[in-house]
Amino acid sequence: MGESEAMHPIVGYRDDKSDPENYICLFVDIPGLRKKIFGDKPANADIDLKIHNDRSFTITVVLHKKPKDETYAYTVKKLPNSITTAEKNYWKIKNKDEVQVFLHKASKGRWVSSVGSADLETATD
Repeated sequence: MGESEAMHPIVGYRDDKSDPENYICLFVDIPGLRKKIFGDKPANADIDLKIHNDRSFTITVVLHKKPKDETYAYTVKKLPNSITTAEKNYWKIKNKDEVQVFLHKASKGRWVSSVGSADLETATD
């Protein structure tokens, strides 16, 4: 695999349980990802969440493995509705092998009926 190629993670979606009107939660499965003992940061990876505009973002995970790092990337080109600026969008590691991405909705409401991995315009390159 070349340096610029990224592997494709498995992704799931749901409205956030604690604040479903304001946040959508994405579950990005990264095999081998470990959480630090304390906190919600990764023990063996670097994670970057880039908000491109109000309907597009990319999450990139560089998993530090020997002999070579593995890069996972997932881009959504067009969400069903708008999200807010980068400051209110974040990620955390809650479970082994999983990054949870929380996107703040620009308008209150539930997206569950309009969001599914098959419904989004995505790119993995």
